[in-house]
Amino acid sequence: MEAIKILTGHGETLAGRMLHYDATNARMREISLKPDPSCELCGNAPTITSPGTAPNSAAETKSLKELSATEALALIRDGFDGILLDVREPPEHAWAHLDGCRLAPLSQLTKHLEDLPRNVPYLVYCKVGQRSARAGTLMLDAGFNDVTNLGGGIMDWMRLGGPVVQP
Repeated sequence: MEAIKILTGHGETLAGRMLHYDATNARMREISLKPDPSCELCGNAPTITSPGTAPNSAAETKSLKELSATEALALIRDGFDGILLDVREPPEHAWAHLDGCRLAPLSQLTKHLEDLPRNVPYLVYCKVGQRSARAGTLMLDAGFNDVTNLGGGIMDWMRLGGPVVQP
């Protein structure tokens, strides 16, 4: 509703305020929000000055690539010369994983980043592709250059009949 009010110029927006609805007790209240002085949009020294502009940094210019399970299967069959990175937790990895992968759970990824070589391509995967997308973004932000997410994760991979290691 706020977007519609802003786009149409109709009514009063909630700028600087938040509307809290308590469904359990059927009550609403308005909360005043204090501006964050370090906010890049509304702070003391804003760096975002118009829609579509943002501060320039190397990490922001990089975007996470994504492959479907079909594309990833073809890539690996053609001789992927990089690191397969499984960001699931150890019990998930033990259930099934891609042969030759390296385990670096997302919950501990920051600890692993120092040990991972930066000059090789990565194909990052998890169960369905969400955690690996987060991991890939963290890697790009940490200075890795060639990171690709396996969209649909190991579940799509297995549906296609891609090879996995299982106990």
